[in-house]
Amino acid sequence: MARSILPLSFILLFSSCNTQVKPIIVGKDHCDYCKMPYNDNRFGAEIITSKGKIYKFDDAHCVLSFMREPVFKNEKSYTVYFVDFSGSHSLIPAKTSFFLKSDVLRSPMNGDIAAFNNEDSLQLMKGKYQGTEYRWDQLIQ
Repeated sequence: MARSILPLSFILLFSSCNTQVKPIIVGKDHCDYCKMPYNDNRFGAEIITSKGKIYKFDDAHCVLSFMREPVFKNEKSYTVYFVDFSGSHSLIPAKTSFFLKSDVLRSPMNGDIAAFNNEDSLQLMKGKYQGTEYRWDQLIQ
């Protein structure tokens, strides 16, 4: 009996820690920083901790501010994802994303930063939304 309980408990432990992105749902999800309802599918972000805790945000301003909060500042292992501004608006890893900051973007909390899966998409949108290009390591400084 003890032999079967130990493997089962490991299975339950590891299956409860989800480290996969969960789509942000317009009209249903709320920002974990500003508490506003998520209402623009072109913007948004998620942080997933190594323990599987998912934080959702409606704007780059909110995710960057949350990361500086004492409640999160000591978190050592996590992954950040942003909504791809163009295309399917899927969540893409922040570390490999390209960012454009422009006052013309008019994001929900006035962070006015859009994320792109590739540089070509960023350059295409930069023609429409004049602004400054960033990479993730520049944004978090």
